[in-house]
Amino acid sequence: MKKTGLSDYIGRYWVGAEAIYAVIIAMTFTSVLRTYIATSDASHLPLVYSALFCCIAWGIADGSFYVWERKYTLQMENDIIDMCRSKRKKNAATSLIDDQLGNTILSNIDVDKRQQLYGELVSHLATAGKKESVSARDVFNIIMGTTFVSTSTGLIIVLPFFLTGDMYSALAISNWLGIFLLFTIGYYRTYEENLRQRFRSGFITAIIGMMIAAITVMLGG
Repeated sequence: MKKTGLSDYIGRYWVGAEAIYAVIIAMTFTSVLRTYIATSDASHLPLVYSALFCCIAWGIADGSFYVWERKYTLQMENDIIDMCRSKRKKNAATSLIDDQLGNTILSNIDVDKRQQLYGELVSHLATAGKKESVSARDVFNIIMGTTFVSTSTGLIIVLPFFLTGDMYSALAISNWLGIFLLFTIGYYRTYEENLRQRFRSGFITAIIGMMIAAITVMLGG
């Protein structure tokens, strides 16, 4: 099945994380504008542009890291398959499989049973086909995807400063948009289907995001 979206490459959780990062980055910049409100002739647009450009740069940089990680992961998976096919390297393959899966939900299984499961995985992987390396299309989709998510999210935060001449109103609207975005991201990226749990995830995400942004501003970030 061909990949159709960014979540197919990095997962829905991390797509949401990219948007959260962009909200925090943009709000960190715009929060500084509180000191500009008392100065009516101060030009705030350079700082607003900086917030947007920082979101763009973040999307490109993070997308590049996802590509790097994906190449590393695919290479390791192919190496594990090669080891599984070799009688002399099956123990090394089991060790690598444990490194990859030992800290997942499988850690809840008894060690002996887990080792038995790894042995079965080695047998199945020995007959599995190897994965193709990351294509140029994959690289483009991942980097453009993270850049689009980060840039569009940052644009929503800074848009009020271009639509109204009142900086105080623009800042208030921008902050409310940031809170709404954080809530929406938390609401939709949770695996829970229960409406109550989704709202809970949204509220927690909004609170944590605002706390991180506030701490970053206080630290001069």
